[in-house]
Amino acid sequence: MKLIKKIRNYKNTFKIKCIEFILKTVDDKYYTSLRESCREELYDELKNQYTQTISIIDPLQTLEEIGHAIKNDKRGAYMRFGDGDAYLASGINDSFQIVSRDLSQEMKEPFLLKGEFIYKSLSIHSELYGYEKEMYVGNHLVKDKLANKLLRLTFQYYIGHKIFSPISLHFAATYYPDIANEFLKKMKEKCILFIGNESVSENIIGLLFGQAQHIKTPSKNAYDSIDSIENKAIEALNNTNDFGVVVVAMGCSGRPMMKRLYNKGFNIFLFDFGSLLDGICGDNSRTWLKKENIDYTTLLKNL
Repeated sequence: MKLIKKIRNYKNTFKIKCIEFILKTVDDKYYTSLRESCREELYDELKNQYTQTISIIDPLQTLEEIGHAIKNDKRGAYMRFGDGDAYLASGINDSFQIVSRDLSQEMKEPFLLKGEFIYKSLSIHSELYGYEKEMYVGNHLVKDKLANKLLRLTFQYYIGHKIFSPISLHFAATYYPDIANEFLKKMKEKCILFIGNESVSENIIGLLFGQAQHIKTPSKNAYDSIDSIENKAIEALNNTNDFGVVVVAMGCSGRPMMKRLYNKGFNIFLFDFGSLLDGICGDNSRTWLKKENIDYTTLLKNL
């Protein structure tokens, strides 16, 4: 409690570096106490200083930076964090994953990844933090209230880091299919492993990822099998010495998987594919897929 009282004394001189230092140095016990006792108070001041400089990187720039990293064989990861990740990290169930104590704890760890070619995104395309003119509610635009809620749950992981777009490929596929097509070709050329839903057909995998090995994952509660999935991925990656792209499509559980593989030190770039894969498979599983008429012929041309 002494720590919390000391923090409150910073009310009139609060700086981002102060909260960054606190979040890096206090242990879980004190952080929990801090969060429950004065997070709201501190957040209001943090928001005034931190959010003034926040603007989400636009989708096409995000895709361009990822493509540059892949082209130049850079070890890294593109991680698509949304409300499900934030909720699971906070101990709340997601639509496709029942939370557990282990999952909630591990879900925080991908948020903490850092590196020159680590692209951490967050679903906060909104009027407040930035959006594209083609976006609308139901098609990647979220209301300011939800954007603020997600940022409130996760802001500590983004202090000092850019927030990239979580729908870079989705957006390009919908409105700039030629750009998305070029990216898919680049990724396919270097893809060595696909970790994703067991229902994805071999034809689709061959089309998108070439000769990459497919490690099958359950469509729901994939985290329950994460250790087995990880072991299979490690076995596959141990058999290659060259740089390669690992595509992951296993919902929120994919982020802990990416974190695990990245921390193993493999010379790989991990790409979080997302629900566009459902659309390519003919399943309009998300609202945005139902609302938009994607030109799949152009998107998948000459892959």
